[in-house]
Amino acid sequence: MRASVLVVAFAIALGIMGCGASNQTAAKRPANPGETPDVLVSRAVEARSSLSSLAGKGTMRIVDTPSDFGLTVNADVVADENNRLRIRGDKLAGAIQAFDVVKVGDDIGFYVPTQKTLYHGKVADLKYFAFRFDPDEVLRQMLRPDTSLVLRHWRRAEADARDRSGNIIVDEDVPAGRPRLRLAINSRNRLLASVTQLDAAGQPVLVKSFGDYRSLYAGGRAARSRRSESAASFPFLMTLSWPGERRMMELHFKAVEGNAIVYDEDFDLAASSDTRYLPLTEARMDDLDASTDIPAYDDPLAAAPQAARRGGIM
Repeated sequence: MRASVLVVAFAIALGIMGCGASNQTAAKRPANPGETPDVLVSRAVEARSSLSSLAGKGTMRIVDTPSDFGLTVNADVVADENNRLRIRGDKLAGAIQAFDVVKVGDDIGFYVPTQKTLYHGKVADLKYFAFRFDPDEVLRQMLRPDTSLVLRHWRRAEADARDRSGNIIVDEDVPAGRPRLRLAINSRNRLLASVTQLDAAGQPVLVKSFGDYRSLYAGGRAARSRRSESAASFPFLMTLSWPGERRMMELHFKAVEGNAIVYDEDFDLAASSDTRYLPLTEARMDDLDASTDIPAYDDPLAAAPQAARRGGIM
């Protein structure tokens, strides 16, 4: 594999941006008081779009409170079902490229232009990063709904004092004292709002949150010319959060093309001739300027979102 393919980055041609999704949010579905938790989950999963590829543009926010690290960038994204993902982040309306990351299978590269350095290795090496980044999980959440949720059994959760959003809360139906999943389903549109992994003590380990659902034409540009083509729902806002560690990564799309045409060269990186190549285990991000605020960490289980987020370094 060429070294240029070893980078995880969010980058995509602007020509296909913004034409794959309707500006309307997902339509409200009527409530059915007789729906069982299993049926609720099944319908929420089925309503989500299933894609073979994706091209998108938006903003990305990373917060790692223990490391005093935070980053907010504009992000270009391309991903496909061949286990490939690219994310390119830039600041100041593209004037400064913050990073370019490409994952192809188990290989990953992390290019930091300001350092003229390309870090490369295996996805497993990301455990040495100072901040949380899970490209496999990001890729899974982008392309397809988690159909494994339908294979589990669910029950209504006991009242959760911390959830005042009005969501329907269901717990995986497993014996007490075992790790389980907890789902929040939006009570208005019946779409999945979050998936929380709970440990044996019932404490959240990982929270995957979804919001800003919009209609996405899963058939691509050709399908949009057919009036009979139905549009599935796609969460333009996705967040991975580790509450116990106060770490999170958020991606908020502005435009998405579902089942976009993706080429091999979309996962190539044109590094400068004086680029140095180092193992991923030595990777580091440039230190933030002392005058720059770290983006605020939003507790996904809090009763209400924070009143305002501090600015990042866009």
